[in-house]
Amino acid sequence: MMTKHHYRRDQLQSLLPLLRSITREIEERSAALTELEENLEALSGNPDETREVVAQIATHRRQLRLAQRELERLGCSIVGTTPLTVRIPGRIDGSDRSFVWQRGNPIAY
Repeated sequence: MMTKHHYRRDQLQSLLPLLRSITREIEERSAALTELEENLEALSGNPDETREVVAQIATHRRQLRLAQRELERLGCSIVGTTPLTVRIPGRIDGSDRSFVWQRGNPIAY
């Protein structure tokens, strides 16, 4: 069972480098997946190339799931994809709140 996280405002800045790293990986792997899936559709009749692309797709999907699990382990979740938006569970003045963050932008309180 996962522990429920609640971050205080003063903890958020120390969380940002990890969130930046995880979300960068999610964005890069998602883009790579899109490109590989398009390439797969374009391959016709070449089983060796098809196997290679399918293997790459499987690797990117697995790594994408691991990055998403890492976000979940931190108690965070993805709430939007364009741009990638992360909800961070927080606590302000004893009340549960959600902070929202997008890479390149400050945290919204």
